[in-house]
Amino acid sequence: MTGGQIIAEWMEAFGLGAFFHVPGETFLSVLDALYDRPGIRVVTFRHESGAAFAAEAYGKLGGRPAVAMGTRGPGASNLSIGVQTARYDGTPMVVLLGQVPRESADSGAFQEIDMGQFYAPLAKRVIRVQTAEALPAALSQAVAVATEPRPGPVVVVLPTDLLSGPGPERPIFARLTAHPTSFDPAPVVRTLETAERPVLLVATEAVRGPAAADLARFASAAGLPVLTAWRRFSAYPNDDPQFVGSVGIGAPAGVVETLVEADLVLVLGWGLEHITVAGGARLGPTRRVVQMAPALDADGVRRVGGARVEWVAVEPREAARALREWAERHPEAAAAFRERFAPRTERLRARLEADTRAPADPAPGRVHMDFWAGALDRRLPDDAVVVSDAGNFAQWLLRYVRFGGRRAFLAPVNGAMGYALPGALGARVAAARPVWAVAGDGGFFMTLGELETAVRERLDVVAVVVNNARYGTIRANQEREYPGRVIGSELSEVDVAAVARTVGWRSWRVTADADLDDALEAAAAATGPRLVEVVVEREPLALSLRDFQRHDA
Repeated sequence: MTGGQIIAEWMEAFGLGAFFHVPGETFLSVLDALYDRPGIRVVTFRHESGAAFAAEAYGKLGGRPAVAMGTRGPGASNLSIGVQTARYDGTPMVVLLGQVPRESADSGAFQEIDMGQFYAPLAKRVIRVQTAEALPAALSQAVAVATEPRPGPVVVVLPTDLLSGPGPERPIFARLTAHPTSFDPAPVVRTLETAERPVLLVATEAVRGPAAADLARFASAAGLPVLTAWRRFSAYPNDDPQFVGSVGIGAPAGVVETLVEADLVLVLGWGLEHITVAGGARLGPTRRVVQMAPALDADGVRRVGGARVEWVAVEPREAARALREWAERHPEAAAAFRERFAPRTERLRARLEADTRAPADPAPGRVHMDFWAGALDRRLPDDAVVVSDAGNFAQWLLRYVRFGGRRAFLAPVNGAMGYALPGALGARVAAARPVWAVAGDGGFFMTLGELETAVRERLDVVAVVVNNARYGTIRANQEREYPGRVIGSELSEVDVAAVARTVGWRSWRVTADADLDDALEAAAAATGPRLVEVVVEREPLALSLRDFQRHDA
């Protein structure tokens, strides 16, 4: 078998069903091997950043890595933004990079760069394979490192002559199986005995499963309020009475204050992210934090504001199950907690509902930011996957779009722009359910070429583009920090709907509140790639500047 055929065999053996790439001369043998593997979905992107973002969203939605591949030098550099996103967000991904032939290594050959040095700070691990005999074990290692204990991207560097040359006749792939350790919830539960204002902070998978259901039963039994961490908005059912909000830029002041005022924070998953805790400003030195995660987040020490942090080594799913079982075995103790905590939780829930009620009546002028987000919430299918870009529009999405039912939310925790469109394509490959990309015009144009990818691949997605003809977040910060000296953040107001039609998308352009519901309803009812452009008011630029600054990240 050639090295390319070994890679195809490995993908089938490990159930890696998606291969996202921009073709390059260094890995033609891999493409040739995939020709004979119809069970692997090969998607060709217009730019390597699109391929990497799609692979990241695929892994975030399904919990299993996709494979992203690029060629040496420029191709590898273009892939890097999605790799850094996967590293920061904790998403499983395997990245294969074609490299110059082994005999040309370190010679300054055409497009050669040192992949190890380049990717060392971006990836969880860089593996450089030098022999065909070592390839099966290296690929097995890549999957193991990418998925355990905290997922992340692994880069495998492959010289082109290794890929096209002969390898083992029958490759053997090693497999590792992780067995969860037993978890005693009693010490965690005991922390509630002296707490007055506890909160559960959830940062688990976007697609809710047994962990969210178990946690909801425990939270209900004990009367505890539940927050979701920054851009983990669908980790807990938003329609559950215990849910009191998602923390992040654009969250209502009351939601942020719930975290700031808590004297005990029980964290499920990797929730101590910089924006969630505002670099530590939201966790004072008298705070007690208990983090239930499979590995110690040593970097979290820099983000906890001097709070006392206790790490419990446990998979979040196991922790949620054990907490639910504790409540079932100790109904009297759970009821005592509920009597103490439920009244506060009910007040927090009522405040959330009041603060996140979007206007339902249209107003004159361009589409208003509050209105478009509320209209989107009304029209999104119950089982939609919402893939969000980064940008100021996302503040309104956080405030007014609810993730109850089976809705899921995917977004770059690291704030990478250009994510929404290719991320939606990756999500659609991963799951046969409605996928909606939401982006501002600034971020959408960064990966605009993937409009053609969606048409060619016949991917059924909806894109909603919020167009205010500027880099809104940057403009808002400019006006705050350098009033009257705005420069470099304005854009032209492009007719995005017309651009999309040129490559085969059905599209609608909405310039008034009164027309928005009909356009979103039509897009939801149609099939194939379709786009709704929402031409919005120029102000306000940021919810965080409009109505709270005290604890803003």
